[in-house]
Amino acid sequence: MELYKQGAESKIYSTIYLDRKAIVKERFSKQYRNKLLDQTLRKERTKAESKAILKCKQGGIVTPAIYSLDLNDCKITMEKINGQTINDYLINMRNKKDDNAKLTSILMNIGGIVGKMHSIGVFHGDLTTSNILKMEDDTLALIDFGLSHFNPSIEDKAVDIYVLERAFTSTHSYFTHFFAAILDGYKNAYKSNVQAVIDQYQNVRARGRKREMIG
Repeated sequence: MELYKQGAESKIYSTIYLDRKAIVKERFSKQYRNKLLDQTLRKERTKAESKAILKCKQGGIVTPAIYSLDLNDCKITMEKINGQTINDYLINMRNKKDDNAKLTSILMNIGGIVGKMHSIGVFHGDLTTSNILKMEDDTLALIDFGLSHFNPSIEDKAVDIYVLERAFTSTHSYFTHFFAAILDGYKNAYKSNVQAVIDQYQNVRARGRKREMIG
């Protein structure tokens, strides 16, 4: 296995599983935590992540196929999806002003999968443009459910949208005015009391701006 990426909670390795490209996500131990508590937390989060991936897949959202789950070592072996991050896609699109229609379509689809995810009761927790992949046929996939949980509140859903907006506007300010397309896609996909989520998102957004002004 080859180390592919490391985050605050886990290491991700590139590997081959039964002749298929795969990644292994391993939650590592935190030395400052009580040993028993640490093992319990890592197990619970590994299990929750795998369940969120499966629930989204069952709900019609493209997520990595899970090949194996090892709760003792807190490892998930899963499909390595061949795609471009939305972060990289937007960077490449910056100089293609004639592709606005395609960009709008992609962004509406992003809103659509977030709305669908919330509709089936999953909170992602780390919706950034690096955790959404675009494949060659423009199909979108969601990855990295390490902070996910189930049965999200209206506030949780609003925070998910706000985190995505912050990632979108801070890294890709050139496209800030296109974020409305993501909201349109969300509204089309999330049928149950969507206005309550949008209203709460506006509240979360206002709180964020207030914190920025106060410093």
